[in-house]
Amino acid sequence: MSKRTRQQAILDVVSSKRVPSQATLADELKDLGFDVTQATLSRDIAELNLVKTKDGYARPEDAGGGGPAVPDPVGMLRRLVVKVEDAGNLVVVKTQMGSAQPVGIVLDGLREEGIGTIAGDDTVLVVTKTPADAQSFRQGLLQLLK
Repeated sequence: MSKRTRQQAILDVVSSKRVPSQATLADELKDLGFDVTQATLSRDIAELNLVKTKDGYARPEDAGGGGPAVPDPVGMLRRLVVKVEDAGNLVVVKTQMGSAQPVGIVLDGLREEGIGTIAGDDTVLVVTKTPADAQSFRQGLLQLLK
């Protein structure tokens, strides 16, 4: 199935039900016959400008005042992220000086359940449940940065 068809399915799902996480969205898509990786799903979410509200993913026009969407979050990550490393259950994301806060906001929007971020000036610390989760998050982020 084409990218356009998959992205339309994503819009249909987030318009019709509560989608609190990427994992939930991936499960919904799998039920519809789309088997997508976390990196592909993250790219689709960014390209569709979906926003993460307290209730889950939504189209910007359906967010109900949940704040403006970050314009081109993947492009912003590509411009601002310098280095990504994992250590145990942590991922350290080095950014351009003064860019950790906006990068942290984008990473919060991309994150799975059980992952949190702490942003300083030029570093974002991503905390995951397990070392395997950290490696998976790092690999997905590196895929987005390509």
